[in-house]
Amino acid sequence: MSLKLYLWLTGLASFLALVSFLAILWFFSPENVSGIILILFFLSLFMALCGLFSLIGFYFRHRKHRNKLPNYFLGISFREGTLLSALLVGFLTMKYFGVFAWWTALIFLIIVLAIEMAFLYREE
Repeated sequence: MSLKLYLWLTGLASFLALVSFLAILWFFSPENVSGIILILFFLSLFMALCGLFSLIGFYFRHRKHRNKLPNYFLGISFREGTLLSALLVGFLTMKYFGVFAWWTALIFLIIVLAIEMAFLYREE
């Protein structure tokens, strides 16, 4: 698969996830829904943010390092986009279930940073 096709498909998948997220917001109230709708709500938000953050991260890395191959940045951008999306959706999930406090958010942030540091350590 070519790089251009991969980026277009990532953007299309992210757009479709965003449309499904907005459709869930339009047709259902997140305050009183069944479990499956709530799972779809958080999953579609995660997928939309993951694609968006991955594409933004790839764009800025590619502009900064024009002398490197762009395929090198795909994995890094996807990993960091996934972790940032997991962090934001995790915060939103904690807020929904009423367990969001500064210390739970800090613990979750430290876990996500530890995962990123493990990946960075493995790359070197």
